[in-house]
Amino acid sequence: MTDRYFIEDQKLVKQLPKSLTPLDENSGWQCELYVDKATGQKWEKYLFELFDEDEDAIGLRKYPYPSTEEIIRIALTSQHFDEVDGASALLIDREYDKIEFREKLLSEIEKDSSKVDKERYEIIYNRAELYDITNKREILGKHYKEIEADAKHFTQVTERAEKLKQIITKNN
Repeated sequence: MTDRYFIEDQKLVKQLPKSLTPLDENSGWQCELYVDKATGQKWEKYLFELFDEDEDAIGLRKYPYPSTEEIIRIALTSQHFDEVDGASALLIDREYDKIEFREKLLSEIEKDSSKVDKERYEIIYNRAELYDITNKREILGKHYKEIEADAKHFTQVTERAEKLKQIITKNN
């Protein structure tokens, strides 16, 4: 367990809470903190939707979170696809806190798209919502030209994600 940052495999999640002790701390909306008494590592329990079954599931992720760069590395290299899922989901969650990731993620994939297989990219694309062209940047107090530039940026990022999807699908 200590080599993992994200666990969304429901079989593993059901086994783990026995070794974790709840803390009287809250880490966010519908998130609970636990500590592994053996290692002192904090884990955050969160809910997410299982796409195939249209129901909620429980995930666990190390807390505090790793850096955006580390989360991207995990998404691109983990041998556990549930960890790829969890990393990608955290990226989109942190975007609500104004932590941008799209440019960094796509740049890392573009460095060598042959290292990213179709299944991994599909997980990242869907869970990190790379298809979403919505402007995620603050608009209050901005001139409309700045807002238009931000909207154009997100459209271009989505186009890059689509292009990568085609390249990776072709390579696989």
